Amino acid sequence: MIIYLIRHSQSIDDIENCYGGIADFELTEAGKNKVREREKQIRNYGIEKIYTSPYKRAYQTAQLLNKNINVEMKIIDDIRELNSHGIRSGVNKELAEEIFSYVYKKQEYKNIGYYLGKTFLGGEDIKEFDKRVKEAINFIIKDSKDLDKIAIVTHSGVHRSIFKNILNINKKIEKIDDVATTILEYNNNKFELIEAKEILFGENIQ
Repeated sequence: MIIYLIRHSQSIDDIENCYGGIADFELTEAGKNKVREREKQIRNYGIEKIYTSPYKRAYQTAQLLNKNINVEMKIIDDIRELNSHGIRSGVNKELAEEIFSYVYKKQEYKNIGYYLGKTFLGGEDIKEFDKRVKEAINFIIKDSKDLDKIAIVTHSGVHRSIFKNILNINKKIEKIDDVATTILEYNNNKFELIEAKEILFGENIQ
């Protein structure tokens, strides 16, 4: 089976300098246009089913990609983004520093991030996040066992979890382009990375 792992396009939080994560922002017009351009490329890939995160930025990306291929779309709740920002989700970043200044001063919230294993106050436990992502991918594999090509539309945090815990790639993901389309192959209970042109890798995971 070929899996097209796709990150959502640009969303409103990107241009309004807000924390995303669990906050449910829609795509920008520029984001929608970028998906439309990518759709011209993938319409001939032979995708038979699309699995998508429930968040608007991912679901809208999936809808636009599905405009011409018109296959079944299935929402998978557990491939939603990591709640890494907790109480500051959806808030402008400069405003967050002001209104949550007491929290920002706490040492435990000085350095947070997926690879550090820490989220902001009110955020999700990263081990639990990794667990739900792995279970969701296993469900998708079982659900699509009779198909040859599927797409999974999700978020950068989910990409990081898949690369680290399912593909066992010991490199940090520094950046993922909007609508990045990574190609995986699943065969004989094993996942293999075929192509990841739109992902910037950094140093090894410690």
